[in-house]
Amino acid sequence: MLDAMVTSAPVQRRQRKSLGAFYSPQALVEPMVSWAVHRAGQDVLDPSCGDGVFLEHAAHRLRHLGATAEGVGALLHAVDLNPEAVRVTRSRLSSALGRPFENVRQESFFALTPPGVLLGPPEGVDVVIGNPPYIRYQEFAGDARLEALERVTGAGVQLSRLASSWAHFVVHALEFLRPGGRLALILPAELIHTTYAAPLRRHLRRCFAEVHVISFRQAVFPDVQAEVVLLLAAGKVGGPGRLRLAEVETGEELADLEAVLAGAEAFAPAEEPEKWIPGYTVNPGAATLEHLQERALLVPLGEVGKANIGFVSGANDYFVVTPEEAVRWRLPESSLRSALVRARQIPGLQITADDMSQVRSQGDRCLLWLPGERLSRAEQAYVRRGEELGYAERYKCRVRSPWYRVPGVTTPDAFLTYMSDVVPRLCLNRAQVVSSNTLHNIRLPRIPAALRKAFVTAFYNSATLLSCERIGRSYGGGVLKLEPREADRILVPAVELVARHRSALTRLAPRIDTALRHGREGCLDEVVAAVDAVLFQGEKIAPGAMTAARSILHERRRARGGRHVM
Repeated sequence: MLDAMVTSAPVQRRQRKSLGAFYSPQALVEPMVSWAVHRAGQDVLDPSCGDGVFLEHAAHRLRHLGATAEGVGALLHAVDLNPEAVRVTRSRLSSALGRPFENVRQESFFALTPPGVLLGPPEGVDVVIGNPPYIRYQEFAGDARLEALERVTGAGVQLSRLASSWAHFVVHALEFLRPGGRLALILPAELIHTTYAAPLRRHLRRCFAEVHVISFRQAVFPDVQAEVVLLLAAGKVGGPGRLRLAEVETGEELADLEAVLAGAEAFAPAEEPEKWIPGYTVNPGAATLEHLQERALLVPLGEVGKANIGFVSGANDYFVVTPEEAVRWRLPESSLRSALVRARQIPGLQITADDMSQVRSQGDRCLLWLPGERLSRAEQAYVRRGEELGYAERYKCRVRSPWYRVPGVTTPDAFLTYMSDVVPRLCLNRAQVVSSNTLHNIRLPRIPAALRKAFVTAFYNSATLLSCERIGRSYGGGVLKLEPREADRILVPAVELVARHRSALTRLAPRIDTALRHGREGCLDEVVAAVDAVLFQGEKIAPGAMTAARSILHERRRARGGRHVM
């Protein structure tokens, strides 16, 4: 299951994560169920019922289609490994039906033998709906994995060791459908583009007369970094089927699902696109990124760290002062924190105490006033001046108490530029400074301190920079913008890869620092190529793959108007 909880979830967060369970927003659930359940009397299975929201909507849908109140309970079938999820589903459905609902089983879905399930018909069900558990292949191990592999192999599908739990779940779920049945699932976007999901894509088209996939341009689960798609498949055992690929901005557009599907890009049964991405064209850069990720050489930044915004003062021209203003107002040194407020203050690969001294000497705004509980007389005067100028009435200020104390000030391990011209800059925070929300604050809890300089150096490889270009958004003037959620998806070198090449990367660090600080002609291309040679040489990468990635990186910069050199 993938999602950000909209309804209440009593299952504890840590337990949910270990089970791959994250519950589904109703904005997606209602149109999915309405599409899948299209006549009264259909048997409906949710094999990973979670909080029961899919089956609750199915109950209402069946009643709307004419099913009797007495008969609906017998048509709904639920399974979940989590005992708390089973309890919540039983309670939710009992309330929705006005009578006890017992047709729910606490068990591993892979332990159930198709097509019969629970009290349902031995020949299977008409509809399978839900949000399968998402457990990455690294954690999907032991008896659970062996049981899942046995099921998919028995269904005639060969999944690689890189496949996560959801892929096995989909294959097994198909086995419970009657001929003509429908499938409606929320799945990771890995379905549409990864190599490991290719056997599943082929299997779906073999098994259904119609396969629809809907992608989203914006995140539909704000609290979860993973991208998702909707899989809607109809006409079980009617393949090889037609494929339709649609893309919408947000989940709200699914309110007119019929129009979304009608406008989808269509592929005839004999047509098999390499990726199930609307408008997809073969891109060697994308293939390289995918290959490096599947080899576990690259991982999303969110797996080793976390991007957050810096402090939000509400008035940087008041709260972040210049050294001259600090002296003039006699603000105590103890209440001042060195702070960055613009990308150009990031000098190179790392920011040091000497760098901050240079920023101070230039007279920049670089000192965050962060007073303690007791104000000095000079600070009291500064507060009165802020009130006279109307700062206390600004929204961000007036909603906090006291208005003049800036919240959310943290010291990150590194900074990442929010808006970038040539390349996004990742900079190690050696000076232990803070920053405003004009820069991303990066925590690196899974990167040992002794490895962080090598990690930041490794960031400047062509694959990671290309990943930034693909994930970020291009704005006027050639600016590349990365939101925190997007920054967490950037593919960065895995910790193990960095550790293997730590010494060579550390030796490269001064060259990268010089390129970033001075921007000499050709410096960027040279150091990126040098980092590629260190990281990927000997890693069984196809000859010319990284050269191609650098070429595509240049093309992407050209397309958004960014310069090639620093």
